[in-house]
Amino acid sequence: MLKTIWATGLGMACLSALAQSSVTIGGTVDLSVRHVKNGSLGSITSEASGANSTSKLIIRGTEQLGDGLSAGFYLDGTILADTGAAGASTPAGQLWDRRATVSLAHSRLGELRLGRDWVPTHLVWSGFDPFATLGIAGANSFRNFAASRALGQAFGTLPEAQQANPTLRVSNAVEYFLPAELGGFYGQLIVTAGEGGTTAAGFTKGNGFRLGWKGKGLDVAAAQFTTRNATAGEDFKDQVYGASYDFGVVKLSLAQRRWVYASDRTVNTLVAAAIPAGPGVVKLTYVRADQKGATAALSDNDAHLIGAGYVYSLSKRTALYAHASRISNDGAASFAVAGGPAVSGNPAAPNFFGGQRSTAYEFGLRHDF
Repeated sequence: MLKTIWATGLGMACLSALAQSSVTIGGTVDLSVRHVKNGSLGSITSEASGANSTSKLIIRGTEQLGDGLSAGFYLDGTILADTGAAGASTPAGQLWDRRATVSLAHSRLGELRLGRDWVPTHLVWSGFDPFATLGIAGANSFRNFAASRALGQAFGTLPEAQQANPTLRVSNAVEYFLPAELGGFYGQLIVTAGEGGTTAAGFTKGNGFRLGWKGKGLDVAAAQFTTRNATAGEDFKDQVYGASYDFGVVKLSLAQRRWVYASDRTVNTLVAAAIPAGPGVVKLTYVRADQKGATAALSDNDAHLIGAGYVYSLSKRTALYAHASRISNDGAASFAVAGGPAVSGNPAAPNFFGGQRSTAYEFGLRHDF
C-alpha cells in the first residue's frame, strides 16, 4: 500500500512539473543549388545552406513561475547543411551563434533578457524584407565589409561571413522587451558590454532601441543601434525605419537602413512586394545602396539589386522555392551576390570587379522540424 501511495505521489509530481515546464527541440534544414556569375570573372555553381530560411537547430524552454511570471532559455545555432558543419566559423567554436539567452518575462510588465541576440535594427529590416534578408535576393546583399565604405571603415574589410559584427547580432546584451498586450505597440531597449574586447572578436559596446506598431494590415517601425567601440573609438550608427501594408492581394513594404561612420555612409533603400499565389507566394524586391564618402569618387560607388522569387508550400513545414537576382554596380563599386567567384574593389587586383554586374539564380528545398 505504501509503495502504491509513493508511486502515485511521484507520478502526480512529475505531471505537475511537466505542466509548468517545457523544453522543445526544433529547427530547419534548407538547401539550394545556386549559380552565380560575376561579370568577366566567370561563374560558380554550388550548393548553399539557408537561402529561404536559415538552416538551424533550436533548443528552448520555459517554466511557469505563477502570477504571470515565467523563466526561459533559448539556444539557436546555425547548421551549414551543405557540409554538415555546425555553428559559425567566427569566432571559432561559437556553436549557438544566432542566439543564446536566458530571460524572465511577465505578462503585464514585459521581458528581461540576457545573452547573445539579434540587434533591433536587423529585426526591423528583416521584417520588411519578403526574403527575410536571406538568399541571393535578400536585403542584406549590400552588407559587404569590403564594398560598403561605412562598414569597412568602422569594422575592417574582411568578408562579412568572417566578421563578428554588430549589424546582425551582438553578445553580452541586456535587453528589455515591451509586453505583448499594448494595443499593437512593440519594442525593446538593448545595452551591450564591450568587456574590454574588440568588435572583430564579438565584443560590442553599444546601445539601441526598437519601436513599432502593428494592426489592421499596417506595420510601422524604427530602430537604431550605436556601436561605441568601432575602429578608432568612433561611433558607428545603424538606423532603420520602414512600413508595410497588407492589402490581402499584395503586401507592400518600404524601408531604409543607414550605416553612418564619420564622413562615410551607406544608405540602403528597400521597395518590395509579397503576392499570394495559390499555395505559395511571389516575392519581388528592389534595393538601392547609395554611398557617400570623403571624395566625389567614393560617393559614386553605388549599386542596386533587383530580385524575384516564388515559394511553393508542399505542407506547413515543407516548401520548394526558386530565386533570381541581379546586382548592378556604379563607379568602382564591387558588390556581388554571395557564392560567386571572389571579387575585389582594388583596381590593381586580378579579380577587380568595379562597375560590373553579378547575376544569380537558385532552386531549393526547405523543411522545418
